[in-house]
Amino acid sequence: MRALQRFQVERLRRTYSDCAAQRRYRAALEFFVTDLYGPHDHTQRDRDLHKVVGQWARLLPARGLHAVSRALELELLTYALDVSVLDALKNTPPDFETYPAAYRVADRFEDRRRQIALILAAGRDLDSMLAIPALGTALRVARVPARMLGVMDLHGFVERGYRAFEPMHGANGLLQIIENRETDIMQRLIQGVADPFRLHKSALSEN
Repeated sequence: MRALQRFQVERLRRTYSDCAAQRRYRAALEFFVTDLYGPHDHTQRDRDLHKVVGQWARLLPARGLHAVSRALELELLTYALDVSVLDALKNTPPDFETYPAAYRVADRFEDRRRQIALILAAGRDLDSMLAIPALGTALRVARVPARMLGVMDLHGFVERGYRAFEPMHGANGLLQIIENRETDIMQRLIQGVADPFRLHKSALSEN
């Protein structure tokens, strides 16, 4: 699983290398790659959520809860899709040559479309949280009670997401690029196109 996750991270970094070179998008892309998908054990973060879910349901605005719930749904779906690809790989190391065939054998195309939709929804929810008055200050103040409750992993996840989206001053541009590129790559993988991760020039000119 870690080998597959590392491959996915490498693929994402290649796909969005031009965006990551732009200061406006750099932090948000790093958040997507490391926090929403990177090869980490999210067990502690999920345990943290169980501790505070009742309080968060009462205190967080609806869009904040949506952002967290969609991020967790994305995590679960991504893990399930990775398991299906690993089964198809049959102990073959994942790389840019072996992954496409395993992707098709896994045959989870509707779930792949759902995965893209969740990425976009989580991004829009995080972006909308920037409009909450004094949220940045509230997150800083919340560090002390989060530490006392032993939920710093979860708090750090939320705060990093907030800080990552701040420099963009609106995430619509980046989310449109992600939607276009991930949909294009998905279609090329399904069709068995050679070198499916190579983007068309039109896709690279979005930003």
